[in-house]
Amino acid sequence: MDHIGTPALRESPYSTQDYWRKRSDMLYYRYIDYMVRTVGVSAKSMLDVGSGNCPYLDWFDWIPERVSVDIRVPYQSANVRPVKGDIFKLDFGKKFDLCSCLQVLEHVPDAKRFARRLLELSDLVIISVPYNWSGRPTRGHVHDPVDYEKVSDWMGRQANYKIVVEEPFQGSKHKRLICVYDVDPDRKFGREMAEKRIARS
Repeated sequence: MDHIGTPALRESPYSTQDYWRKRSDMLYYRYIDYMVRTVGVSAKSMLDVGSGNCPYLDWFDWIPERVSVDIRVPYQSANVRPVKGDIFKLDFGKKFDLCSCLQVLEHVPDAKRFARRLLELSDLVIISVPYNWSGRPTRGHVHDPVDYEKVSDWMGRQANYKIVVEEPFQGSKHKRLICVYDVDPDRKFGREMAEKRIARS
């Protein structure tokens, strides 16, 4: 068993880049990219929790300090510092300007404790979860189906912004809920902020 009570797994499917290459053109990742370029425009540091060797931290090249933390396979590159460990035991000595945790909470037995820890690591948090995936539970998921009410309970509050992204030409298990949480629960994210986003070159 690992730090969050999850049975030890065989080699993770996230340990190779093949997993991500096959998914790199998904709309979901384009939304994440756009949202980070919007809400993280002034960020100087970013932490991604549960990276699973995903390379998206390299996309955000205006952020000088990028850290990937994972219990098994943190992503690493010339621009991203890997940290293998437990977020409940790691002491980063500061808050990050932005924290992301994508498609992770559904795997964590104590999702509420994990979610509240994310809010301690940064005043600006982006999370995503599979949205209302019906039918047989997905392997490794311990909370299916996940909806906004369940996420709000985990986080202990409402999101400042939320959106459901659905991949075209796919089955029912291709919707994802993305939520943004700011330390100010009343902060609004809208057109003016989007117009000032960092555009892709």
